[in-house]
This record gives sequence, C-alpha cells and structure tokens, in this order.
Amino acid sequence: MGYPGDQGQPGGWPPRQPPHEPYGPGAEAPPYGRDGDQAPFTPRDDPFAPRDEGPGAVPPGGPDGRFDDDRFGNPYGDSYGHPEAVPSGGPERSGKGRRTPLVIGAAAVAGLVLIGGGIGLSSMLKDDSKPDAEKSRAAATPTPTPSPTQPVLAPVKLKSRTTDPKPLTLKEVFGKGKFKAHGHNYVRTAVNAKKSCASVVGGRTLETTLKQGRCTQALRATYALTGGQLIGTVGVFNLETEAAAKKAVKAAAAKDAFLQALPGKGVSRTNGRGEALGTSQARGHYLLMTWVQRPDGKKIPAKHHAAVRVFGAEMVKGSNLALALNYRETEGEPLQR
Repeated sequence: MGYPGDQGQPGGWPPRQPPHEPYGPGAEAPPYGRDGDQAPFTPRDDPFAPRDEGPGAVPPGGPDGRFDDDRFGNPYGDSYGHPEAVPSGGPERSGKGRRTPLVIGAAAVAGLVLIGGGIGLSSMLKDDSKPDAEKSRAAATPTPTPSPTQPVLAPVKLKSRTTDPKPLTLKEVFGKGKFKAHGHNYVRTAVNAKKSCASVVGGRTLETTLKQGRCTQALRATYALTGGQLIGTVGVFNLETEAAAKKAVKAAAAKDAFLQALPGKGVSRTNGRGEALGTSQARGHYLLMTWVQRPDGKKIPAKHHAAVRVFGAEMVKGSNLALALNYRETEGEPLQR
C-alpha cells in the first residue's frame, strides 16, 4: 500500500472519522499467523523510528550499461501517517476498519535486505513467541564486510515532464505478475490506473499538494506473499516537476496522509482494512508510496517492522517499477519489453 514518516510523531485518522477503540486482546499474537483473535485495534501509542535518509544508492545499470532489477537504491524516503479511520464514503475509500499507516523507519534498500547480523525476511515472519532463540541465532552469525558504495547519479532526465514527457503505463511499471525474492514468492493480485491522483490518497494537505503539483497519473498495484503473511499496495504518482514531488513527500508526512490500499483477489481482498505501515519517496518528478499490512489487519509488532520494510522494498523493485524509472532516468524514454 499505505503504502508515512512523521519524524517520530504519532499520527492519526483523517479528521472526518472518529477514532476506533484501543487494541483488543491478542495484540501480541503471532504477527503473521491467524490466531482467531479478530479484536480491532487503534494507533500505537509509541512512535516509530525516525526517518533515516539512508546511504545513497548505486547508479542505475550495470558496468556494461545493461539494466537489472538490483539497481534501484534508496526506494523509501519519508515515512507517513499514523493509523486512524479512513473515510467510508465512495468505492475507493470504503472498507470498515481502514486505517492510515503507522510510521516506519525509512532506511535504504541495502539495509532492508538485512543480510548483516543474520536477520532476513524469513526470520521476521516466524512466531513471536521465540524472541530469545531468534536473537541468539542472529548474534551467532558473523556480519559480512560491506562492499564500497558507488557514487549516486542524479536523475537528470527525471527532473520534470519536460525531459520525461511520455506517460507511464501499467505494463511498464507493474509488468511482473509474479516474482521471487529472498526465498519468498510474491504475486500481483490487482492493478489500477487513474488520472485523478487526489482520489487515491488520504489527507487534505496531500490531496491539495498533488493537485497543485499538476499530478496527471496515479498507478497502483497490489501484491501478496503466496504464504499469506503480508499484503500491500505500491503506488506511483506523475507530477510535473521534481520540486512538486518533494513537496508531496512532505505532505505525505502529515498524520492523516496515506496511500489508498487497492483490494485484490484472494488473501488481498482485505487490503485496506486494519493497521498498516507505509512509506513515501520522491524519485525525480514521481512520488512513490506504499501500504503494507497483515491480511487479518492486526497489529504488527515493532520487531517485525524490518520485514515490512523488506516487503515494501520488494514491491517497488520486483514489480518492475524500479527498473522502469531507472531506464527513463538514463535513456530518457519508457522501457519497452
């Protein structure tokens, strides 16, 4: 989704909805299983980690100029929102229990892979009842020596629609219906494209900022782990300039701002209901946002937020969105496949 960053300040529901009751029993239940406890919950009292700009990403393309899916750095900029009620009117905003995303740390992709320290996405998806065993296993694994980073190339051709005039297409940015990453299988369950950008986000300031930034496209795709542990939506917005996109990222930090989750088939039919985590980032004149949650909508413990970040990063990378923007950045034209 949606998929934040209020710099450690707790967020809230959009002002036009009343808050839900506090968390019900079962808040510490296993985060990725179904324990039968369907009690509703409301925003967490403790703020999440502050935003982290993270190290710069490697330049797009390999040494021989070829593109691959591993060359998209720093996929998340600012985080946004804290969960509150989402408007119930209209087809896009409907869904009982929908909430604005909680804050989640905005580390760079290299950190999200979480190879160092022996922690990966798989360990984050295991039962909450075994924290000591997980910590011991992580401590026993030596941390690999990091590779030197390469200088970041400025997205010159993505500065504005003047240098990048051709519209995005769903096939271009979300062309992969299935992909595998770190031993987990992802499947696309829904896609959607709209010209009205403000209609697929929440938050009055964000809606206004997208209109002022002359946003002409809002493309979204929903993905789910085939194991059913996590579901989420990734969205990309086409604004007129990079400055407008950066302004939108700041607006996305408001406590009532979020990406409208796109419900899909199967396990993702509940997407948009419950507690979610999300991020926002400017990529040239594009705004990228995510919404990630459990299918049952229950609270995601803080120790599993890293797994959520991995999921969000893989949606951006594995969907083909990262590669498509990298290609436009260097070639000045859409990626054709």
